Amino acid sequence: MALDGLIVTCPLSADAALHWWRAEDGHIVARGQDFSPPSAAPGTDRGLTLALIPAADTVIRILDMGEMSAAQAEAAARYRAADLSIGGDLFVGVRALGNGGGGMQVLCATISRARLADHLAELALRGLDPDVLVPVGLLLPATDAAVSAVFGDLGAERLGDVMLPPDDALGALLLGETPALALDQDARDAAMLAALADPPLNLRQGDFARRTPMFALGPGQGRTLAWLLGALLLVSLAIPLIEIGKNYLGADLAERRALASAQRLVPGATDVAQAEQQLDGKLAARGAGNAIATVPLAGLLSAMQPVAGVTIRQADYRPGGVIGAMIAAPRVEDLNAVLIALQNNGYTVTAANRSDATGQAVADITVLAP
Repeated sequence: MALDGLIVTCPLSADAALHWWRAEDGHIVARGQDFSPPSAAPGTDRGLTLALIPAADTVIRILDMGEMSAAQAEAAARYRAADLSIGGDLFVGVRALGNGGGGMQVLCATISRARLADHLAELALRGLDPDVLVPVGLLLPATDAAVSAVFGDLGAERLGDVMLPPDDALGALLLGETPALALDQDARDAAMLAALADPPLNLRQGDFARRTPMFALGPGQGRTLAWLLGALLLVSLAIPLIEIGKNYLGADLAERRALASAQRLVPGATDVAQAEQQLDGKLAARGAGNAIATVPLAGLLSAMQPVAGVTIRQADYRPGGVIGAMIAAPRVEDLNAVLIALQNNGYTVTAANRSDATGQAVADITVLAP
C-alpha cells in the first residue's frame, strides 16, 4: 500500500499545464498546477507516480468471463473487450475482480494505442515516467445514484458500472435526468489516495508496462553497494600485502638462522654475505668448497668450446681441488688441442689416452686450478 507519492493529470495538450497532488503518509500535503510538478524534497522517498487518464480516452467495461481462473479470464477478456470496441489498434488493460454471481468478473479499459503512447510521451517530456496509469472515471464510487467529480481539469461521471466524460446530452441519455452528485474536495482527495494505495486498474501492463532497468537500485542501495565495493577493494589490497609481509618476515627469519649457524664456524661474521665469504675462504684453504671445484671445471669447458666434437662423458670432484674427467673425441689431435689449451691457461693437467670400443679417442684427465 503506497502512502507516499505523486498524482498528476495527463495534460490535455502539449502546452497545457498539468495538475498535481503530493501525498505523504496517506494525506495530500501539497497541490498545484504547473508544466512540470516540483520534485520531492531531497532525501525523501518520492513513492509512486500515478497519472490520471481523461475519461474521453477510455471505454470501461466489466465482463463476466464464467468459470475461469483469474489469469485465463484476463487473457480472454482482452480479446472480448477488443471485439466489442469500434476501431483498430486498441489496447485493453484488464484486472480480475474475482467471482461475482455467474463467474470471474474482469474490469477492462479500452484505449487507442496511439493515444496512450502520446500520454506517456507527453509525461516523459515533463520528466515523468508514471508507475500507474488509471482512467479517471474509476476514481468515482460505483453507486446507485449518479456521481461526478473534476480532478484538476479531468472530469467524469459515473452511475454503477457506467463511466462517462462530462457531457450533458450523453449524461442525460445514459445516466438519467437526475443531476449527478458532485464530490467535494475531501471526497476527491480520498478517492485519489485510495487509487494510489490500491489502483483499481493500471494501464501500465503488457506492451505499456513500465520498463525497470536490469540493475536498478532501490533507495539506499547505492550507498550500500559503494561500501561493499570499497570493502572488497581493501580486502583485495590487504591479501597481497599480508603475503608480502609474511614472505619478508620468513626470509628475515631464515637469514638470521643461517647467520647464527655460520657464526659457529666464523664468529666474526656480521651478516650472511660476510659469513659466506669467510666460509668459502676456509674451504679454499682446505682445498674444498664450491670455488675449488668450479674454477678447474670452468677452465676445462672453456678449453673444449673451440674444439668441435669433444665431449665430457663423466666428471667428478677429488680432494685437493682436483677435477677428474673423461673426455672423448673422434681424433686424438682434438683431445690434445684441449689439453694444450688448459696448460696454456696455467692449469696443471695429467692425461692418459686410450681408445674405446667405438674407435673414439678417450682421455682420462685431471685438472688443477693455478
